[in-house]
Amino acid sequence: MRIEKSYGKFCLAKQIKIDSQSMGWISALPGYKKWQGRDLLFSPTGANVQHIQNHCPDARWLGESAQILQDYLDSQREADQNRADKNKILEASDFAFKTAPFDHQQQAFLLSRDKKNFALLMEQGTGKTKVIIDTAAYLYANGKIDTLVVIAPNGVHRNWLTREVPAHLPDWCPYASEYYYSGMRKAHKQKFETAMYAKDCLKILTFNVECFVSKVAIDYMNKILLVNHAMLVVDESSRIKRPSAKRTKMITKFSTMAKYRRIMTGTPVTRGAEDVYSQFKFLDPNILGYDSFYSFKSQYCVMGGWENKQIVSYRKLNELTTSIEGHSYRVLKKDCLDLPKKIYQRYPIELTKKQREIYDTLKEEFVTELEGERMTAPEAITRLLRLQQIICGWFPTEDKILPIEGKNPRLEALNQILSEIDSKVIIWARFKADLKAIEASLGDKAVSYHGDVSSEAREDAVERFQNDPKIQYFVGQPQSGGIGLTLTAAEYAIYYSNSFDLETRLQSEDRCHRIGTTTNVTYIDIEASKTIDAKIIKSLRTKKSLADRVNADPMSIFLEEDSE
Repeated sequence: MRIEKSYGKFCLAKQIKIDSQSMGWISALPGYKKWQGRDLLFSPTGANVQHIQNHCPDARWLGESAQILQDYLDSQREADQNRADKNKILEASDFAFKTAPFDHQQQAFLLSRDKKNFALLMEQGTGKTKVIIDTAAYLYANGKIDTLVVIAPNGVHRNWLTREVPAHLPDWCPYASEYYYSGMRKAHKQKFETAMYAKDCLKILTFNVECFVSKVAIDYMNKILLVNHAMLVVDESSRIKRPSAKRTKMITKFSTMAKYRRIMTGTPVTRGAEDVYSQFKFLDPNILGYDSFYSFKSQYCVMGGWENKQIVSYRKLNELTTSIEGHSYRVLKKDCLDLPKKIYQRYPIELTKKQREIYDTLKEEFVTELEGERMTAPEAITRLLRLQQIICGWFPTEDKILPIEGKNPRLEALNQILSEIDSKVIIWARFKADLKAIEASLGDKAVSYHGDVSSEAREDAVERFQNDPKIQYFVGQPQSGGIGLTLTAAEYAIYYSNSFDLETRLQSEDRCHRIGTTTNVTYIDIEASKTIDAKIIKSLRTKKSLADRVNADPMSIFLEEDSE
């Protein structure tokens, strides 16, 4: 067999002797392939390269095809070395840290620092940001990079520069830094460009992951990556897990211009095996071996449901886990930190008679009425959302949300719980109406962190909650405040309401259970009896079970009550 050349995404194979045996393994080539006359066209992915190596080990790879083979073999050797090194205790004697690393942070640093592509799949609160900062300093000192570019959730990208870099970047490493935000004023734009064009220092530039709908942000990123030797980092990389999303496609395109690539997340899988595809494609398509989501799903996902378009189960998860392990470092808090334990509790409540009537009517008929206002919920997802709003004390209509008459058992339960706690508390709520009601109830003892709060006020909220004894409560929306923050002053976290999103739940739990936590953390879920609350918690636990399998984690006691 001779592979004569490759072009674009396809590899041209000629002079294949066709017999029943060769036809069998050729037909089994993963992914896209087609015959053009007597030539076979196929995608030169890692999976195909390995397939050819398995069935035709003495094949000759010529021209550009030889480089495809070499890149794949280099990637495999690096993966094998990484697996072997994980079982060793590595020591750093050639790097001066600013803050002493924990053993697991030093291990992650030494495993990853020279790698072109690497995933830090370290559980929330184990200090993966420090590992990236130390790596950037190391690569800068060795002349490998001159720029660190971080893409992170909104707000978190500022936290890198205001807290993490000053805390962990070695003093011997000169740097210039600035963050990007949409609609930058002239003065901030000048500051950003000053950092962008700085000389004789490590440039650290951060973007929020949502900003790449803007041509300005895209142009800035292209300029930065084209003229610099950059390490490009995606913090909370599960934000790019949807292959079809515009920002996923754009950020993956950026990755091809970076000299080094990193992804960081404690929750690489929150729905199913399909979550890892885009994250690792950003690093290097050869890691998983598939250059299309379709071929990846064909390998690991079992399709069914309507028109056979739904993922109904998974297969070969051990193979997928092995591929991930070769290019990543996974650590759990329970394995590396002597942190106090998490304690889970439920606080049951009963709906008012009026709530129960509205809830049962909508549940059975999908349509209900209140005071002449009409609410419809024909779609399942919308119905679930409306049911949850009802049990929180609200009646949503097409253009406004009304309080259901009478008392609000959920708000009363919150106040009762807080009356028995003499320490700082985080209160997570899903809906804006809930947040406003909670804020009104708690007054000046609380600070807030959600979409209606300015960036400056959010920063101030975190600072005051952590350091001001007069502030006892942190009121937040998990979607905006549940990622990237350190809220270790809290000993309790109350879930006023949950969503079905596992990542949101796991991330928000670990805002107060991370490096710096010194006491047990108690998580309290307010749960309305015989309602969708139970379904939400069950859904989260089911997703956690699947995520544990792909992430190679043991089953946790997620959302289970403490046995004592």
